Amino acid sequence: MSEQLPTLGVWGPAPRDKSGVAGYITQSLPHLAAHFTTRRIAGPGIDPTAFDHVLYHLGNNTLHHGAFRALAARPGTVLLHEYNNLDYYYEAWDQLPAAEQQAVLTRISTAVGTHLDTRAAMERHFADHPHVDRYSLNAHIEDLAIEAATRVLVHSPLLAEHLADRHPTADIRHLPFPVHPLNPVTGTRARHGLPEQAFVFATFGFLGAYKRIPVILDAWRNWTDRPANALLLLAGEARDGLTVPDDPTVRHTGYLTDAEFNALLLAADCGIQLRGPWLGETSGPASALIAHRRPTILSDIPGMHPRCPEEIHLTVSQGERESADLIDAMRTQYHRTPTPAAYDPAFSWPAWGEHIAAALTGGPR
Repeated sequence: MSEQLPTLGVWGPAPRDKSGVAGYITQSLPHLAAHFTTRRIAGPGIDPTAFDHVLYHLGNNTLHHGAFRALAARPGTVLLHEYNNLDYYYEAWDQLPAAEQQAVLTRISTAVGTHLDTRAAMERHFADHPHVDRYSLNAHIEDLAIEAATRVLVHSPLLAEHLADRHPTADIRHLPFPVHPLNPVTGTRARHGLPEQAFVFATFGFLGAYKRIPVILDAWRNWTDRPANALLLLAGEARDGLTVPDDPTVRHTGYLTDAEFNALLLAADCGIQLRGPWLGETSGPASALIAHRRPTILSDIPGMHPRCPEEIHLTVSQGERESADLIDAMRTQYHRTPTPAAYDPAFSWPAWGEHIAAALTGGPR
């Protein structure tokens, strides 16, 4: 008779929720099955003490409300998909205990330098100070989850170091973002009108202001010695009223199926994945590019840095020189000797399963 596996409750968005984390959980379950008898839970109401182990996927909206409530009921392992979860607390406010509301107000008060004792006072402050980004405010809001957790997992090594500096007594571990190995698909460039001889810079995912798309377009326009065969591909659905310029060197795909999205990741010569403001979230496209050793240009923020930095990965900082530094980085990547894609198995789902099983059972880092 086979040995019975320990039970594991996994909290996070439901399978059909419009959430990247929902898909992440779905893909993860087969890789947990070798170690645990797993039950997936979305909403509140299931007692977390009924399981041998628990895993809470925490993100920045109320699709994660059940996970936050279960964590409050029983400490356990947390996977922070974003660490600055202020928007969750704003959205879930009326469902939070009074003590938790007060804890949020205390941290926001410290961040803005003004005592705010009620939600109404907080809303008035933000209305009177429109320059303050209430969503990316550095309020140390992650304290609430980290202090309740037994251990904390994040997808970036530098983010793990950053949070460990803030919380030196917490058990914070790096868990590589899992990426399936991709294979080049013949005819991808032709299907999207991209010449085979073109050097394609591409940015992937939802194309909103937080992806620094206006900065990328500004840099592209001002790159005075841009090679004639250089193209900029905006691969994804436009957000935030983005207008694509009438420029034959800038191509926009619109919404892409997963298959086409993945095919273009390998068909591009260099990925440009910028982010700001940043809420501590993981960039799936950046992770996929890094996992396949594709040249990248990334924002110089903890969540974007590769596990093993290589020459092919360049970073640019936000600020007055962001556009100029981006031009320099694009120029450098253009003149780099091309290399074929090569998958790093450290990003594999089986490796993820072994890492997370060790974390859940209290094993070594």
